[in-house]
Amino acid sequence: MTNRARPASALTAVATEPLLVETLFNATRAFRHRLRPELEREGLTAPMFWTLHQLATEGPMNVGQLAGACVVTPANVSSAVEQLEEAGLVLRHHGPTDRRVVVLTATARGRAVNRAVWSRLGRLLVGSLSGVAPADLEAAARVLGRLSAAPDPRPMALETGAR
Repeated sequence: MTNRARPASALTAVATEPLLVETLFNATRAFRHRLRPELEREGLTAPMFWTLHQLATEGPMNVGQLAGACVVTPANVSSAVEQLEEAGLVLRHHGPTDRRVVVLTATARGRAVNRAVWSRLGRLLVGSLSGVAPADLEAAARVLGRLSAAPDPRPMALETGAR
């Protein structure tokens, strides 16, 4: 049995994986901690906010579509929708072609709340990055953009029969 050395690119990828995963985890945790007071200010829970955000940015959806967009079950979304409806941030409508289908829409107030949370959060994030070189911020934005544009691996796993 021969012991071949891995190519340098493979070694770099192996060393980079834990760094990327840990850094993304820590950045996500910091993001959630900065988001929490903004949500509390608006009287929103995290599930309510992400549900509202999807409706405010992606437009009307039914519960199943909304659950898929939020990567949760329809039961999880239903509770958030009820709370958002009570707060006047979301409206329920019957589908135009099938009245059994319930379509959810963010109200004007709901869209305004969504914009306000993101605006305040954006100012907080920019403030916490003072002193970081613009080129570094641009590189970080490119990397995060590339990660968010990466294809979802789940359909590929289903196509290949992997479980």
